Amino acid sequence: MSFINSYVAPSDTVTDEELYGPDPYDLNFVYPVPAEISAPTAGVKLVPFIPRIHGDAFLEGVRGKESMLKLMPFTLEGPGDFLRYVELSMRREEKHVLFAIIDLTRPDPAHPAFGGSFAGVTGLVNTMPGALVTEIEPVIVLPAFQRTHVGSHSTGLILQWAFALPGASPPGLGMRRVMWTTAELNKASSGLATRMGFKYEGLMRWACGLPYVEGFPKEGGLPPRQGDPMLGLQGRHSLLFAHCWDDWESEGKELVERAFARK
Repeated sequence: MSFINSYVAPSDTVTDEELYGPDPYDLNFVYPVPAEISAPTAGVKLVPFIPRIHGDAFLEGVRGKESMLKLMPFTLEGPGDFLRYVELSMRREEKHVLFAIIDLTRPDPAHPAFGGSFAGVTGLVNTMPGALVTEIEPVIVLPAFQRTHVGSHSTGLILQWAFALPGASPPGLGMRRVMWTTAELNKASSGLATRMGFKYEGLMRWACGLPYVEGFPKEGGLPPRQGDPMLGLQGRHSLLFAHCWDDWESEGKELVERAFARK
């Protein structure tokens, strides 16, 4: 019996006109997405990340601190790089969705419509409705908001949305398992996962590639074998954590509420 494989890889290019996505902005996610994810006691809210609205605020927030992204699977050598990542790796993948984190405790006179200050981004990736599994990624807290409530409160909100059942008020996704992966050297990320109730499950070797960024040290970057098709880019081992529905029911909800109480 003969066979064919007619798969054609999607384009990996984004024109200047496409950098900010379509208008109106299509989130292209496998589940309905609320206009806002919030809780009465949380010090942040999550809103869908829209490049035309939030893109410049992100770039302003990391300017001069681009090296903080050296273990992320994208580069930031020019203004368009992050927007290209958002369009190609997030919006065009129906299993992924990205949110802007708004810190409600800090007004921003330059962006009054935000209802607070733009503090970073978070999202869900690799969402599988058939298995009720998803993963929190990325988690990028801007330097000005690190070591504050922003990381724990934003993670708590996305966990609430992921684990709440569809019939709840407000409705959630009803996930059974939410994963968290991070570079071996990213102690801050590992610590946040543990504090929010994630359980360590193991080391995933060669879990992703690390784009090369000129002048930044590639700590933890792994040299590939000769002839590797990823253009010689280094690899990364990742730590795997998971928070499952029974963890959530037994202790996760309480951990999140305690985190919200700390401003």
